[in-house]
Amino acid sequence: MYIAIMLMQWSKALLWSVLVVALAVAAIVTILASQPQTQPPVVSQTPVRPKIIVSFPAYDKILAQAFPEAEVVLLTKGISDPHEYQLTPQDLQLLRSLTDKDVVVDTMHASFELKIAEMAQRGEIKAKVIKTPDFETYLTWDGKEVKLTSYGQEQGGVNMHSHGLYPPDVLKLIDAVSSASGLTPNATFVNGLRQLQDKYAGKLSGKAVALTPAAQYILYWLGYRDIAVFIKEPGVPPSQEDVAKALQYAKEGAPVLAAVVSGEALRVVDMFKNKAEEAGINAKVIVADFSKGYLEVLREVAEQIARSQGG
Repeated sequence: MYIAIMLMQWSKALLWSVLVVALAVAAIVTILASQPQTQPPVVSQTPVRPKIIVSFPAYDKILAQAFPEAEVVLLTKGISDPHEYQLTPQDLQLLRSLTDKDVVVDTMHASFELKIAEMAQRGEIKAKVIKTPDFETYLTWDGKEVKLTSYGQEQGGVNMHSHGLYPPDVLKLIDAVSSASGLTPNATFVNGLRQLQDKYAGKLSGKAVALTPAAQYILYWLGYRDIAVFIKEPGVPPSQEDVAKALQYAKEGAPVLAAVVSGEALRVVDMFKNKAEEAGINAKVIVADFSKGYLEVLREVAEQIARSQGG
């Protein structure tokens, strides 16, 4: 009898213990359920910017302003003479990593540019390749407009060194890149360029001096057709005839322009100033440094030349 009573009391105690534990567990579950749920951190993925690969300055400056949402890469950055450039293993890796959303702007002039075109033709480059000679206008040294009928470095009598600065060609380039990439060009840039086109294109005339090959394209755009080109090929000294013609035009008061895209070209300015000083000519040289940008420099140069000619 005693044992039965003890077992009954022990069973009641055990039952109460189980009940207490159950109530405690229920309370804990209720408390936890009422707490705000911690969500795993959301990892935001930065959208991949489409790439625009260019081979020569100042295409990089122009396209960076026209397409600010794209990543513009200049292959020959920091190279004094891009014509002698050779593709590096890093360049090849970059080119082969491009997708069909990317664009390569190729002037088809230097040997490394022809190699890029060959890689694209073999399917090694998935990006769309824009060949600028297909739409750009070229000038002969005597001021005639021509279209190239073949690619390559040797084009006798043709100024191959516009560096993409000729405003009508800039607008064509923007259209080509936009069509190839699906990118929308910056409206402020495009409208600003069109306004300069309306205001200054073809408005001036007479004689002018282009100290660098690219300057011929800016002066031609402004309306000059009698242009003395001082330096015709990078790294090649001017001929005696070219020096004499440039100095004579400067002596007559013609505007003297140097359009540069790198510091190396500034040596040409110093060379001309020294020759002008030796000839007793006070030549006022206008330097358009397009390494600082395109639209702003073009506007400043157009205004400066127009003022100097009473425009």
